[in-house]
Amino acid sequence: MQKFAHLLALWVLGFSLQAQEFFVEVKVQAPQVQTNDRQVFTNLETSLRNFINQQAWSQVSFEEKEKLRGSMVFTISDYEPGTGLMKGNMQCQFARPVYMTDYQSPTLFFQDGDISFTYRSNEVLDFSPGRHSNNLTSVVAFYCYVALGLDAASFSTQQNNFLSQAQIVAANAASAGAGGGWDRFTSSRNRFWLIEDLTNPANADFLTAWYDYHRKGMDRMYDPKQQMAAKEAISASILSLKAIHTRQPNIFLLRWFFDTKSDEIQQVFGDGPRYQNEEMITVLKAMDATNASKYLNMGR
Repeated sequence: MQKFAHLLALWVLGFSLQAQEFFVEVKVQAPQVQTNDRQVFTNLETSLRNFINQQAWSQVSFEEKEKLRGSMVFTISDYEPGTGLMKGNMQCQFARPVYMTDYQSPTLFFQDGDISFTYRSNEVLDFSPGRHSNNLTSVVAFYCYVALGLDAASFSTQQNNFLSQAQIVAANAASAGAGGGWDRFTSSRNRFWLIEDLTNPANADFLTAWYDYHRKGMDRMYDPKQQMAAKEAISASILSLKAIHTRQPNIFLLRWFFDTKSDEIQQVFGDGPRYQNEEMITVLKAMDATNASKYLNMGR
């Protein structure tokens, strides 16, 4: 919990700390691909798991209990053995630990439908934060930085270097013509819009709500004496998103937020001390019509 209090100081001082921030499971599957070389998918899975979990993504020291848990599932639909070109989609999920509990609060659930990269067995996965060299490592690094950024934003409202780094990765990939997932025009729900919405100053209230939801809300749920205050903080954070929805009803920012958080919101207000807020339920159903049925009986 203390790691983000010293975040900016560590960057300024440039300490060469060795940190592993993730415990991420990786799955690579290709059920529709016809090839005799299926070992390449197993090798890719191992390489990605090591790439994510064994390197230091920051200069912040993470204790074992503070590591971000998550998963990445790559589904390959096209594979060209001669060139190593693979195309498909990827589903990623990340979560951060909640204070004084074993519970992991989901911070990102995202289905990326535009994955394209080249890979050959036993290839060394190379990544440099300042340049685009390989679309596979850029995509994975992008989501790692976004996950770290959302984790950091849930603990602190100070400047978020992780989201800035994700933005750099995305800009470098787009400049290199690395594919549609980095492009603002090919989709309204892709990597470009994920980081654009998160870093756009017009949406600054979102990160404030994000902090309040987690630090003032979820991190106080462990204590029965604080649970009602925690629910009030979570409710207030949700209601504060109404301004963003009013300004831009179809903004992708809120779509992935509710894809990530709808089950947790239902659980929080469905258990423990009774908390009923009809305004919150009305706003939830308006902002997240897809999951409206989940909110009907909360607090009753």
